[in-house]
Amino acid sequence: MDAVRGDISGRRRQKRRWRFGNAEFDEGRWALSVGGQPVALETKPLELLRVLLLRAGEAVSKDELLDAVWPDVAVVEASLPTAIAKLRRALGDTDKEVPIIETVARIGYRLAVRVEETGESAPALAMNEAPMPQRAWKLWPWGIAAGAALLIAGLFLFQQPWLNRAGIAVAGAPQREAVSAIRSLDVAAIDAMLREGWDPNIAFDTEGNAALGTLVQICEWDPAHDRQKLLLAARKLIDGGALYHSRNKWGDTPYSIARAERYCGADHPVTRMMHSLCYAGTDAPRDDCLADYASARTKD
Repeated sequence: MDAVRGDISGRRRQKRRWRFGNAEFDEGRWALSVGGQPVALETKPLELLRVLLLRAGEAVSKDELLDAVWPDVAVVEASLPTAIAKLRRALGDTDKEVPIIETVARIGYRLAVRVEETGESAPALAMNEAPMPQRAWKLWPWGIAAGAALLIAGLFLFQQPWLNRAGIAVAGAPQREAVSAIRSLDVAAIDAMLREGWDPNIAFDTEGNAALGTLVQICEWDPAHDRQKLLLAARKLIDGGALYHSRNKWGDTPYSIARAERYCGADHPVTRMMHSLCYAGTDAPRDDCLADYASARTKD
């Protein structure tokens, strides 16, 4: 049991594969499949699943789950049941008479089905190990040249930034959809993209601002925005793995941007929420929450 607890608290990801019910979780590849079909799921619900698998059959308290999945972070009260609900939906566990994940009243949750550790994660096929076709077709020089030209043109078009109405440069269609959802504070769309595996920490622009840093800039270009919807969008992004303390190329973090009077200001609910995460009940914030312009100058 001590080894299991150390594995949870140390957050060591191994290459185990687990089978439970009609689902399989490949820890090495960090992939969940249900009924033999891959299921896209955010990081936090998968981390909860991993803890429950390591403690299969036991009632795991809410505090233990919070400490394992959100270490050293003060999260909103609904974060744990929200992540559990997403995990249950992914497993098809919402309408079963005998649930896969059982709620243990006044304690926490239990994985209530038989769990089998089936071995190590299947290695991914390396590029140089891919099977060769049985017949090699002859490519004429003009064909090779035309194919190369099309490839270069495609890469060029894909990598060109698209400017949205807020002036944010975004590369690629998924990021354009993400910016659109953030601009309109469409929490449902943000949630759907996170469930489909979208990474909110991919930079939206050449300055290194990702989803959360872009979200708080709404305070500047739309002063009449819905403050509560912006807060809900920020919570959704953070629950989905968005970093509130990552720095852009200028050394600013989403928190330092939000608290600036030019943007949201100290009294905005989204600033107060990130303040509670950065300070976590102490008198001093995490060092990486604050802007660091000296390090930005060093990078330049």
